[in-house]
Amino acid sequence: MEISKSLRRPANWQDFETLCQNLWGELWNCSNEIKKNGRSGQSQSGVDICGIPFDEDRYYGIQCKGKDEYKNEQFSEKEILAEIEKAKLFEPPLKKLYFATTAQKDVKTEAFVRLKNLEHRKSGLFEVHLYSWEDIVDLIDRTKHTKDWYLKGQGYKTNHSVAITFEDGSTEITLSPKFCKKRTNYRMKDERDEISAAFNNNYGIGKMMSLANMFERNQSDPFGAKISLSYSKVKIHIRNTGIDPIEKYKVFLQFEGEIQDLSDTNIVEDSLIGVAGLRIPDTYLYKESMTGKIVPNPLNAVLVGDDTFISDKIFIKPYPKNSQIIIRWKLISSNFKDEGLLTINMKPEIERKYESVIVEERDKVKSVDGEIEDCIDLLKNHK
Repeated sequence: MEISKSLRRPANWQDFETLCQNLWGELWNCSNEIKKNGRSGQSQSGVDICGIPFDEDRYYGIQCKGKDEYKNEQFSEKEILAEIEKAKLFEPPLKKLYFATTAQKDVKTEAFVRLKNLEHRKSGLFEVHLYSWEDIVDLIDRTKHTKDWYLKGQGYKTNHSVAITFEDGSTEITLSPKFCKKRTNYRMKDERDEISAAFNNNYGIGKMMSLANMFERNQSDPFGAKISLSYSKVKIHIRNTGIDPIEKYKVFLQFEGEIQDLSDTNIVEDSLIGVAGLRIPDTYLYKESMTGKIVPNPLNAVLVGDDTFISDKIFIKPYPKNSQIIIRWKLISSNFKDEGLLTINMKPEIERKYESVIVEERDKVKSVDGEIEDCIDLLKNHK
């Protein structure tokens, strides 16, 4: 259902800035990285809010202008020119500048901004766009989380409502799983290799170090559990933001994007695998269909106002490239239902590993890059 074009404007310019930050952060898929520029009293170079939209490599800026709706104040051409000149000093140079104002739409002002936009594009400067309050209301209506947040903040809180987020309370996060790429260097034996081999043979250093490493592992990590750092871990938080309890609820999940694996663990080698735990899980994942569900046990199946439930760990392994994964959720309860989405921006890190192999013939000297693989480490290093 569309929200009314008479939606109340923010009470002050600080609230208007926060609204713009949340709104364009959701529209640009960069909620964690869009920031307010500086602090009150500092020169802001014509930019109140800045961020790099997902899949972009340059900054976009937003200049927020609050206007008194009762006096029918407009955003003047003189103000626009002054802010454009300031924005030219922003570092690094902007790709686009958005004017966001609580003033009503005005044909003359919009035409002026369009002309400035064409002028800038011909000159190789940042684009210029204008969003009046009616435009902003339209954008709010296209979003899920900003609309819910703003309507609730304006006193439209309903009897039943829910917020489903990641651990930090956001609906968009950026994660950096690790992958490894090995390079094998084939080289001729040199004098250093012969000295090292003789030293080890004479003093048994290699054997002693091997025994020491085995002793250390047996002492500190007797079961030798190994994990893959190529999986990213998330937990899903469910919070009742309404007035009435949410009863007998379940949350169904649909994972979309380029995903290699979906699992409840990132352990890849463990001598205790197969030993059943005592805890009954509440989160179930299905790799074949890339779906899942959160089913709280009966003792936790009611959420009262502001109560929170946290899912089990969910491990997602992407492919070793920048990508975006969407988690679509649908909550169904005995007295309420809702749906929305969570966004994960995957930015994997590729770690280089090197191996040296001695060869006898010079024509076999070369360097060979292997395939990108999972990064494996001991569990004890990540507890």
